[in-house]
Amino acid sequence: MSLLSTLIGSMSTDESAEAISRKTGIPKLAVGALIAAALPMLIKKLTSNASSQQGAASLLGALTQHTDTAPVANQIANADTADGNAIIGHILGSDQAATVNQLAAQANLSEEQVSSVLGNIAPALMSSLSAANTENVQANVQALEEKPASGGGLGSLLGGILGGGSSGGSSSGAASLLGSLFGGKQEKEEEAAVDGSSLLNLLMNMK
Repeated sequence: MSLLSTLIGSMSTDESAEAISRKTGIPKLAVGALIAAALPMLIKKLTSNASSQQGAASLLGALTQHTDTAPVANQIANADTADGNAIIGHILGSDQAATVNQLAAQANLSEEQVSSVLGNIAPALMSSLSAANTENVQANVQALEEKPASGGGLGSLLGGILGGGSSGGSSSGAASLLGSLFGGKQEKEEEAAVDGSSLLNLLMNMK
């Protein structure tokens, strides 16, 4: 399951939607539709932000400040909306107004309602990304440890790509390199930028 699917699933449960609805006054059905539309945009923008070394380092620093392991519904219920609004501002930057406007039109909600939802889910989004990044790093470390000492071949090549260090790494990340090897580069990059795999690879390469 992709990172995006996991995030949408955890933030669209009855408990999570109810928590958002209670805090914003938006019906649960509308909340679910907005979450499904907003998270791909946020993940794609985060991936773009992390494509530079400075952006990835900044995001990693932010993730270390958001490590809540409570259920997502609880995190949303207890969210600091001021912190959440600041997070959304950092993620979207100059695109914030246009993105909120687009989401409002898609979900048939006001821009104020959209901003309220985004501010309430942002801290949980960051904590979920922090947990996913930690799991991603641990999984890749384990894979490298279990790799035969002799290495070589395609397995060694892929291991080098996915486990590359922070110095000299391509800003487009592992997804771009794999796309070049196996074809469909542009389509694979676009899909990876939305499903979260590129984002996790970019963050991992900053370790």
